[in-house]
Amino acid sequence: MESRLERALRKNRQDIADELLAELECPPFPLALNYVWQAWVRLRRRTPTGFNGPNPITIEAIDAFIRRTGLRLDPRDIDLIEAIDDLYLAKMAEHQASERDQQQALKDGLEQVSKQGLKSAG
Repeated sequence: MESRLERALRKNRQDIADELLAELECPPFPLALNYVWQAWVRLRRRTPTGFNGPNPITIEAIDAFIRRTGLRLDPRDIDLIEAIDDLYLAKMAEHQASERDQQQALKDGLEQVSKQGLKSAG
C-alpha cells in the first residue's frame, strides 16, 4: 500500500495519492480499550498456526489466560477479543487467497510461455 502511495506521489498523481490516503485513514484508537487489545495480542502470539493459516483463539485459551494472569475481563471484553480475532482471521484468509491467486496466475503464465516456446521450437 505504501509503495503505491509513494509511486503516486513521485508521479505527481495527487488524485491517486488522495484515494490511497483515504484508504489508510482510520479512526483514533480507543485508549480505554487498550487492555482488551493487549490481551488479544498476548493470546494471538501464543495461538498456534495450522496448515491452512492461523487458528482461532479458543474460549479455553481465553479462560486459561484470565486465570493465569489475573486479568479481569467481563463477557463484553471476551466478545471484543473474539470479534478482533474473527476480523484478523478473515483478513489473513483474504491475504492467503490473494497469494494463491497470484501463484496460480504465475503458474498459468509459465505454462503458457512454455507451450509457446515448444511450438516455436518445433
